[in-house]
Amino acid sequence: RPGAVPGADAALLVAPGLKASTGAQAVKVLTYNLYWWNLYGQRGGNGGSASWLIKAAAPGLIGFQECDDVTRVLRDGGMESTYTWIQGPRALAIAYLTADWEELSKGDEDVAKDEEEQYYGFRAVQWVRLQHRRIDNKVVFFANHHGPLRVNSGGQWGGEKTAANIVSVIESNKQPADAVVLVGDFNAITSSATIQSLETSYTLVFTGVSFGGVDHIFGTLQEETSKNLGHGGSDHDALLKTFVL
Repeated sequence: RPGAVPGADAALLVAPGLKASTGAQAVKVLTYNLYWWNLYGQRGGNGGSASWLIKAAAPGLIGFQECDDVTRVLRDGGMESTYTWIQGPRALAIAYLTADWEELSKGDEDVAKDEEEQYYGFRAVQWVRLQHRRIDNKVVFFANHHGPLRVNSGGQWGGEKTAANIVSVIESNKQPADAVVLVGDFNAITSSATIQSLETSYTLVFTGVSFGGVDHIFGTLQEETSKNLGHGGSDHDALLKTFVL
């Protein structure tokens, strides 16, 4: 299985304001649409600009959209021995720190379909259940989604149905005690039916600014810091959110 155990916990930090004696730790979560056809197809990776942005941020969990080859992204930043990766369908990919997380199960499912006016096909949600290696019974259900076009339409099935499909995939595959983190480029802003509907199930904790704010992070964990890392050569923001485990 790809990914080897590194010698240091690059992305696992004691959360600010929490005493180390409590055992409370934090995980940094990144969501990033890589603009693959342009950044990699037209510009040859731009000198690894996206990869170096990711390496500097040192996230523990990453959800990629428009990612045709997650190994290329990790390799360009010298991170292939630090992360385990899952290349999903519909140009989705997940990576997580091998030293911190043990994979319990994974999957993916189509949840939406583009409108005919901007049709690229079906859209999926990709997920993985991860057990923390040093915190007993701490499991995170990490889900990653790239939403349908047109922007804010929810695709052919509409925003409420798309959101319901995402929630159904999560709830039917998670266990009751799992924390949930859902990330992605939803192709929907906060006032859309998709995001409004998702907010009835999960807390929206961070939104970017690209394309009116279509990149989002939802979570059921306690929040810490948020940081917009900029584009790094993409046309979307890389968003970094820290949660307390």
